[in-house]
Amino acid sequence: MKLVFAHGWSFDAAFWHPLHQALGQPNAVFLERGYGSAPAFTALPEDPFIMIGHSAGVLWALTRDLPSCRGVIAFNGFSRFSQSEDFASGIPRRVLTRMRSRLACATQETVTQFRQQFEPFLPCDTMLDKQALEAGLTELLEADGREAARGWGRALTAIHGAQDELVSTAMHQASFPEATRHVMEGGHLLPVTAPNACADLIADILKAAS
Repeated sequence: MKLVFAHGWSFDAAFWHPLHQALGQPNAVFLERGYGSAPAFTALPEDPFIMIGHSAGVLWALTRDLPSCRGVIAFNGFSRFSQSEDFASGIPRRVLTRMRSRLACATQETVTQFRQQFEPFLPCDTMLDKQALEAGLTELLEADGREAARGWGRALTAIHGAQDELVSTAMHQASFPEATRHVMEGGHLLPVTAPNACADLIADILKAAS
């Protein structure tokens, strides 16, 4: 079955190269949000596919119509990001609004500071699209995919890094109460830091679904 990959905020489709290689380079579509020099590309295939998302890419997928999707695999993801009265484990809204404000005058510095949270640090060496990044932060502030996540039930597999620097265990649990959940050793960049282990998990999911 075709795989569709959705990357997280500030990254691009190249984020998935280590995992795609570890999977044996299967038939795949790499979505691109256009945060850097690559043009945006978010067209989904009409034939059946499995959605594989990372971080904000998971939330993006959960807030879209996915008629041909047969399952979702979420790495370091969440179904809501910003804190609310009924989502206390989310990120405080003031953090996101401050980041969005800083983008206007310090785009590169804001993205670099965000990425420096994670191990390893993946520097951004391309030109950045400020408008696309601002739109992505607005999604993180406002989007809510919790109902969609519940609707997927066990067909959504959520993989959490035990040392995730961004998504807490409480946030992950609150995001995916009905999902099949796994915890792996590692931080927020599991597809980069543990591509072989992630590939093995994907292979097991695809085998079970066939």
